[in-house]
Amino acid sequence: MISLRNKFRRFIRVEDGLVTVEWVALTAGMVVAAVAVGFIVMRTTYGEGNKVANNVIGTTTSVYGSKGTNLAP
Repeated sequence: MISLRNKFRRFIRVEDGLVTVEWVALTAGMVVAAVAVGFIVMRTTYGEGNKVANNVIGTTTSVYGSKGTNLAP
């Protein structure tokens, strides 16, 4: 039991792995932030892309007709 206690005290006092833990935490935070920003951008551009697509389809249909029926032979 004393040996386990001494090992635990040494583990708490030694700071060799602290830098590694900090880098892992920093990297994890950056990944979470990137995913959040990507989600927000994707959600916003998806709606705007649908608006553009509907405009293109509407304009094409009004000019050329459904399935190109307004095209001259």
